[in-house]
Amino acid sequence: MAGRTFQSLGELGSYLEATGVRVVDPGYPLTDLADDANAYDVWRSQPSVRKVVDFVARNVASVPLHVYERLTDVDRRRVVDHPLAQVLASPAPRVVPYRLWHSVLVDWLIYDRWCVAKKITDAGDMQLVRVPARRMRFVDDGLDQVAAVAIWTREGRYDEHDPAGFVYDHGYSQRGANGTSPMETLRDLLAEAREAVEYRRAVWANGARVPAVIERPGDAPAWDDTARGRFVSSMRAFIRKGGREGGVPVLEDGMTMKVVNAFSPRDTGDLEGRRLTDAEVASAYHIAPELVGAREGTYSNIEAYRQMLYRDALGPLIVAVEQVLNAMLTPELAGGRKLYVEANIEAKLRGSFEEQARVLSSAVGAPWMLRSEARARANLPAIPNADELVVPLNVTVGGLASPRDTAPPPKAGRLAKAARPEDLATWAAERDAFERALTHHLEGLAAELARRLDLKTTPEDLAVVWGQDQVEREAALAELVLAWGYRLAQVGAWEVLSAWNPDADGWSAEVMTAWLAKAAATYAAEIEQATYDKVAQAAEQDDQAIREALAGWAEIAALHALTGATEFRGFGGHDAAKASGLARKTWHARGRSSRPTHAAMSGTSVEIWDVFGNGARWPGDRRAGAKETARCRCHLTYSRSE
Repeated sequence: MAGRTFQSLGELGSYLEATGVRVVDPGYPLTDLADDANAYDVWRSQPSVRKVVDFVARNVASVPLHVYERLTDVDRRRVVDHPLAQVLASPAPRVVPYRLWHSVLVDWLIYDRWCVAKKITDAGDMQLVRVPARRMRFVDDGLDQVAAVAIWTREGRYDEHDPAGFVYDHGYSQRGANGTSPMETLRDLLAEAREAVEYRRAVWANGARVPAVIERPGDAPAWDDTARGRFVSSMRAFIRKGGREGGVPVLEDGMTMKVVNAFSPRDTGDLEGRRLTDAEVASAYHIAPELVGAREGTYSNIEAYRQMLYRDALGPLIVAVEQVLNAMLTPELAGGRKLYVEANIEAKLRGSFEEQARVLSSAVGAPWMLRSEARARANLPAIPNADELVVPLNVTVGGLASPRDTAPPPKAGRLAKAARPEDLATWAAERDAFERALTHHLEGLAAELARRLDLKTTPEDLAVVWGQDQVEREAALAELVLAWGYRLAQVGAWEVLSAWNPDADGWSAEVMTAWLAKAAATYAAEIEQATYDKVAQAAEQDDQAIREALAGWAEIAALHALTGATEFRGFGGHDAAKASGLARKTWHARGRSSRPTHAAMSGTSVEIWDVFGNGARWPGDRRAGAKETARCRCHLTYSRSE
């Protein structure tokens, strides 16, 4: 049928019936473009429709379309040098993919149908050319399936073409295959909005700047034409474009100004009406009104709506485009290969570099980026021997789930040997030494990061620099915390052992190392994250703010040293008490400086396996939460029975 022209729907129908195709009314007269003109006029003139349609079209069109080849059920490879990938990357000369798909999506959202022609060049290459929805119709076969694509020409007639030469889609219609324009559904609502705008424009054009009337006393002298004309002319100066808008006229003959409460300029603003229209149009396109400014939202729910955008709101549109391309375009160009088109939604959903690094390293269980790739991402020059994946020694197959996860029990020689009481200082002394060591370590890290961030002040640059050696930095910090945690846990253990089990029968310091390693990794991650959050906020200001935030890294050492020292001491004593067969434990608060919950528990005894009223097994136990552990200096005593 390609190449034939028809002067009317009747002529087209006769031809199709003669070829065995039954034609019914497509739902739109093929010779009448009035409906399409109305739909376009609504999009052009209604801010709510333009706002929502452009929001949807821009976000969907900016999702890149990639081509993949399915090698096996569990293996696929991205294809970039195939004609299918090339036509999606460059649809036509001087036409970028974003502009093509933006126009296609606007057609779809306004008219509920879209069409792209598959144009074959003299060289045999394919180009994708949008067919404007206002100039085409789908002719159905009686079962609402497309039998022909009729395109309106400049000669004022329809050329009918074989649908195999097009990529197209349409929405639901009660009859025919041309969909149902959302403008039809929104017609009454938008008509009300248009009337409100026209009324407001008329009020502002004709109304005085002051919502009032002038009253002239009944006993005032009679007005002649000259006096009346003079007063009317002066009043016109205070009306729109009179030159004195906003001023107060000078009255004469005992006239008074009386305020009229019928309406005010604020009443005619109709802001709520505009927002309601925005919200209704957004809902019609299944978009959260908060995303287009129709309703105010908080940061948390806006972030939630953003996450839902490409899943629930735009997801069906993206899936529809993928399926149409894989049904109407891919088979023609695949050449027998198992190719398919898929939208790279992850490109829109991916978080910051730090978030990606955390998630991906946890997902694959090991570092996932080569040093050469990391340097290229940071726009740094290539260096030799950077194409090997560096795997930390604490990550082994079958061991950790992630390089960021808890470290396995330390290997022999990693920690100092178990200490005797005479090798350890008091808990207070060991705690102070731990604080000094942690402070010194964090000051060094802060200085190094400050040096590297001299020319990196934006949050994006900060994320790149921060993530370059974050895994190694956290590992070194965790190792330092583990070493001191091991000593502090032994201090707590020997406080119990010296009184109840001097020979340490049934107890071993090495048994504690697995738990201590996990706790040390958690402390390191918390310190790292807390500091990054502060520096990221400072990065929105200037370099000096970043340096001040980094300086705060060392300042938090005292808090973490005290909290950690209490937890390690409590854990060590608890472990030794269980190994020594003790049955009960008693909480002792530090005194009046203790928090109320701890002071109230002071002297309370529970079974060795039980928890205290605040949910803690021992002072500093992170199970009780930060409010119960921060800066805690309480301790426990143990007994065999009541």
